[in-house]
Amino acid sequence: MDECRLSVIIASFNSRETIGACLRSLEFQEEPGSFEIIVVDSSSDGTSRLVAERFPKVKLLSYTERKYCGDARNIGISRARGEIIAFIDADCIARPDWIREILRAHQSPDPAIGGAIASGNPESLVGWGAYFTEFSKWMPGGRPGYMTDIAAANMSYKKRVFREYGSFIEGTYCSDTEFHWRLERDGLLLKFDPSIVVSHRNIEDLASFLKHEVEHGQSFARVRRRAGGFSGSRRIAYSFLIPLVAAKIFLGRVAANLENRCYLWYFLKSLPLVLLGVACWSAGEFLGYAGEEK
Repeated sequence: MDECRLSVIIASFNSRETIGACLRSLEFQEEPGSFEIIVVDSSSDGTSRLVAERFPKVKLLSYTERKYCGDARNIGISRARGEIIAFIDADCIARPDWIREILRAHQSPDPAIGGAIASGNPESLVGWGAYFTEFSKWMPGGRPGYMTDIAAANMSYKKRVFREYGSFIEGTYCSDTEFHWRLERDGLLLKFDPSIVVSHRNIEDLASFLKHEVEHGQSFARVRRRAGGFSGSRRIAYSFLIPLVAAKIFLGRVAANLENRCYLWYFLKSLPLVLLGVACWSAGEFLGYAGEEK
């Protein structure tokens, strides 16, 4: 059996327009032969056929029913041969040294290591608004250190972490954040290594961007309610505190971009869109705390 030090898992849902560029970026890595690629696809747009025809070396697992990211990642982990598990999203492109930098970083005892996320479509103003709303904490050029959460679009783990802490929760967004809360409760923080870089293609349509933020904010609140065992009174308190939450999130984005100025001009240009995106995320949080459990 070929050496497989690392397994790259891609959760795919209707990603025909982006997954080709993602897989090509993995074909041309500077560390060939040391990793496998697993695509877990539940698309209805022909993504599986594209992957099967153009990337025959990829291990493709296809499903007809929708698989959220956590569901798909759990399936990929169960089939992975590597002792390091790396995740990249289907709308991301890995830098040529991505695999090499992940392997280097995992020579340390750190169990979970995430990297920087660059903007993959800088020509789109709405794309910048979407980017800063979601990824300001993990921009290129940031300082290495430890965090409580890093987006799974560029995240890697020693496989034993899943044996010790279980799987991602399924049927929802924000499964990566919930998993990281479990690690944090046990005193394990995530290492941020800015030398591990992917570029993310951001949403360019304004309506789609705002809808996405509402849905993710709502999912975040529901996941937080379940993970924290929120009582009715605590749900009401969090609902009323949403304006303060929105202000904190927005000021956090401002602070991150003033500290790491790699995209500062684009941040200033897209500031109204970032404010709108944060408002939609916060509205979704309100709905998640105030609504009925699903």
